[in-house]
Amino acid sequence: MSRRLIAHVHVDGVAYGPDDEIPARVLRRIGDHAFADPDQDDAADTGDGDQGDSGGSGGGDGSPPRSGRGSGVEAWREFAEQHDVEVPAGATRDDIIAACEAAELVEREE
Repeated sequence: MSRRLIAHVHVDGVAYGPDDEIPARVLRRIGDHAFADPDQDDAADTGDGDQGDSGGSGGGDGSPPRSGRGSGVEAWREFAEQHDVEVPAGATRDDIIAACEAAELVEREE
């Protein structure tokens, strides 16, 4: 495994810890902040407190919010680009969100 979690995280009700193998589809949903910096030893390890799905004003997957402040097309375009999701230049916010859902980066809203 090339990346190591610094703490336990929960994705879709499943807990993953620093020593667990994480499926690729789940790795895409965990923000970079949850992984140890490979250039530093475990000095930055914060223990084993849960990071969970309670990150910021966006989704627990590190995505921008779907409404309100920070939910615009540019925020979603940046999120998609960070996760290698291709979106056309003229795509709307809803188009980008749909592409992120199709790539299983974010959960579909019902």
